[in-house]
Amino acid sequence: MNRLLVFIAIIIIPLSGFSQYFENKKEEKKPFKENIFYGGILGLQFGTYTLIDISPVIGYRVSPKFHPGLRMTYQYQSNQNYKTYRYGGSIFARLFLVEGLYAQAEAEALNIEWMNSNLEEYRLWIANYFVGGGYFQKIGKKGGMYMTVLWNLNETIYSPYSNPVIRMGFTF
Repeated sequence: MNRLLVFIAIIIIPLSGFSQYFENKKEEKKPFKENIFYGGILGLQFGTYTLIDISPVIGYRVSPKFHPGLRMTYQYQSNQNYKTYRYGGSIFARLFLVEGLYAQAEAEALNIEWMNSNLEEYRLWIANYFVGGGYFQKIGKKGGMYMTVLWNLNETIYSPYSNPVIRMGFTF
């Protein structure tokens, strides 16, 4: 938990300050509800290796350039000999640098199944800290799709990800 707080203090909070420097024009203050965005990721793969990833996202447009949010994650994975699931959540912040391109920092807590040297299975929480960037393509007034490329700064033997982590999703 301490690592998460340090991560927020060092990475995410300064990003919100930078967003003020990128304001080009005065916009009318929108109602709170109109600045909320939601969407997420739905990943499906079937066959000898099956993966189902459901990751809803909700966030808030603090300014046109700064969008923090939350992501929940549930993943089911199976092959011929093994079945498992993972769940957790993360906080993220996106800082739009130019139209469509953004930098992103994210802290994730993920509950995974692990097997010790005695072949006993147990569950544990791991922390992942991501940095990277992506591209957001608007679709209509509020919606869009995004592709993000992230690097896990805390890659360990427990991490289910290998660098780089590529995500694609939609927001509404």
